[in-house]
Amino acid sequence: MRRGPGEASLRRRRAPARLLVAVAALVTCTIWLWSSSADLTLASYKAQDVDVNKLWRTANSNGWRASSAPRSYWPPPPTESETNGYLRVRCNGGLNQQRTAICNAVVAARIMNATLVLPELDANSFWRDESGFIGIYDVPHFIKTLKYDVRIAMSVPDIITNGKTKKLKAYQIRPPRDAPVTWYTTVALEKMKSYGAIYLTPFSHRLAEDINDPEIQRLRCRVNYHALRFKPNIMKTSSEIVNKLRSEGHFMSIHLRFEMDMLAFAG
Repeated sequence: MRRGPGEASLRRRRAPARLLVAVAALVTCTIWLWSSSADLTLASYKAQDVDVNKLWRTANSNGWRASSAPRSYWPPPPTESETNGYLRVRCNGGLNQQRTAICNAVVAARIMNATLVLPELDANSFWRDESGFIGIYDVPHFIKTLKYDVRIAMSVPDIITNGKTKKLKAYQIRPPRDAPVTWYTTVALEKMKSYGAIYLTPFSHRLAEDINDPEIQRLRCRVNYHALRFKPNIMKTSSEIVNKLRSEGHFMSIHLRFEMDMLAFAG
């Protein structure tokens, strides 16, 4: 029996609908199979299979050394007469971002054979905390730990101009984001030699993460895990909090990045 043009048109309109139903059925079956498999896996993984004591123990290092330990010859930092100049930086962002910036500042000073002026921390625009580096970190420990890596000064030196004593004025530069090492050894170093000091601001993510020099990367680790230590009063308070948590048993700390300042800017 011959079908008319209207029936043929109706069949063409129904075809996409049938295809949609078929795709939906396929997706539903796939999800069901995956869920069933996951349930079986979880069912086979019982709580009694976990050695709780082993779970909370420090893992065996298996001979691995700390990544911060130097592996090859590491020349000492320049003396006052050998330094190419003074490096000032203003670290911005949250405390963790500023901590990373401090690590990069030490590396930048090392790369340029410069003297690092104690990094400046940005007063947080939300918390209005103006503690600064000296108010948060153990400065003597910071300088002592890095004495074989970089020369560190509390401030730029005084100079005498026209019979008057004043602070050496640093030339201000806005470094490019994720700047390569070559930017520091050319553009930044040229200005440092011309003016005696440079001021890099802002200084968050202003040095490339990927640097093809293992010793430089180890220096970053030395700064982050050894040199940067909070002041004794902060360490005392944090230890008391941790000990109180431990007295109740094992615990986990999760950073959800939902602090008030994060919600204020991104919420």
